Amino acid sequence: MRVLALVPGGIERQLAVFPVLSQIQEALAATDIAVVVDPQVKEVYQLSKVVTEVVPYSFQSNNSPADWANLLGIVRDREFEAALTLADSWASGLLLWLSGIPTRVGYAGGANGFFLTSTIPRQGLKPGVHEFDGFLRVLKVAGEPAPLSIQVPQGDLAAVDTMRRVANLGGGYVLVYPGATPTGETYPAASWLPILKDFQQRQPDLPVTLLQTPETVEVITALRENLPNLTVVTPETIGQTAALIAGANLLVSVQGYPLVLAAALGVYALGLSTEPLASSTEADERLVNVVSATGQMADITPEW
Repeated sequence: MRVLALVPGGIERQLAVFPVLSQIQEALAATDIAVVVDPQVKEVYQLSKVVTEVVPYSFQSNNSPADWANLLGIVRDREFEAALTLADSWASGLLLWLSGIPTRVGYAGGANGFFLTSTIPRQGLKPGVHEFDGFLRVLKVAGEPAPLSIQVPQGDLAAVDTMRRVANLGGGYVLVYPGATPTGETYPAASWLPILKDFQQRQPDLPVTLLQTPETVEVITALRENLPNLTVVTPETIGQTAALIAGANLLVSVQGYPLVLAAALGVYALGLSTEPLASSTEADERLVNVVSATGQMADITPEW
């Protein structure tokens, strides 16, 4: 059986569908599972154990007719038997209808009622393990998805081994991700500083290591101006990020995909969040999640 999933959204959204796709692959003996995702997040599927093809397509941009027709051609050529869509635009719905896929499942609303064979109520749903129960029922897949499981490419594991050796992290480290949440909120550098100083004082033999990505360069620069002895690591792929998290004694991160990866990898984590996390992550006994009382990230005091 060949299955297609249209999944707009960021890295967190992609990771949320991993368990569902794995369950579908096992229950339906799916030989091919393809996903259509925004180009900037396609590399996250390097961590998937079941996805066989990733098709980049920008859901938010005004795609040209040629882009849309090219995607339609790809979908038709693969002869999928079932499609799941988390999008509700006219373009996506029409594409699936014209593709001739016999089973087309998505959320109710938008254009989906015109073009899909089954729709699932979206109202009241919260991201997490049970969000996709309706999709699974339509496909006659029983049970709940297993917790998120990922595989890290061997090349990324080897690259991170070298990275840790160069940075003298062989004895362990606290990994810190001072980036933005999925909604774009950040924790101020002035609030990060006392937290990092406290870790250095309490665990002087455990290096505090900052995870540098394009989104964290500015805040890391500010932090190192005050704490120049901080270690910085710069992964080149999502697989290297996962490998760095896997090797850490503790991850400290704002709400976002690093916490999701830590849960999947069984790494102890301290999260700073504006709201309780999805149940699959919150239930992890290795996670302590500090939630802002006001719903604003900046209002979390460094003393907690």
